[in-house]
Amino acid sequence: MPRSTVTKRPLGMRESLYLSRLEWHLEGVVRASERKHILRSLREQISTDLRPVKVVLTDLGSPRTLALRYGEGERPRPLWQIGILTAATALMAYWVLFGVFTGGMLAAVDSAAPMSADATFLFVPVMAFSDDQGIGVGWTGGWEWLIVPLVIVAVALVVGARTWRLFRRDSEPKS
Repeated sequence: MPRSTVTKRPLGMRESLYLSRLEWHLEGVVRASERKHILRSLREQISTDLRPVKVVLTDLGSPRTLALRYGEGERPRPLWQIGILTAATALMAYWVLFGVFTGGMLAAVDSAAPMSADATFLFVPVMAFSDDQGIGVGWTGGWEWLIVPLVIVAVALVVGARTWRLFRRDSEPKS
């Protein structure tokens, strides 16, 4: 008896992007193990479907809607990817503000040289000086140099991972 073989086609860019977007949306509605199972079976289904890729993806619908269907009845979960992006953005903003602060101090002391100034930026002591020998800026700190950025990152991570719940589009009232 001849065996029937299922022909598989390799996934292209369009299918991979669709599955990546679906995984992003699934993160907030299903557990990681279930998410992997869903993506594996969907990848298999797409690769064995004989219809054109555009038709297959159109039939599946938008990744967001499909993810919500898979997660129907599930308790919403934090989106840690968004939290990580928020934390990275907050850390970059801290570094930029710290650089602007020290640059402003340096500009102030350079305009009235010879002069030096001491200030504190979020618990980190900063010193700027300008004299005949040159100009410079420096900062010192013990634990605050490490603790302040860590606190900023931790708070931004938690807030970024959970804030999305405030903006959900639910038709059901919150209980």
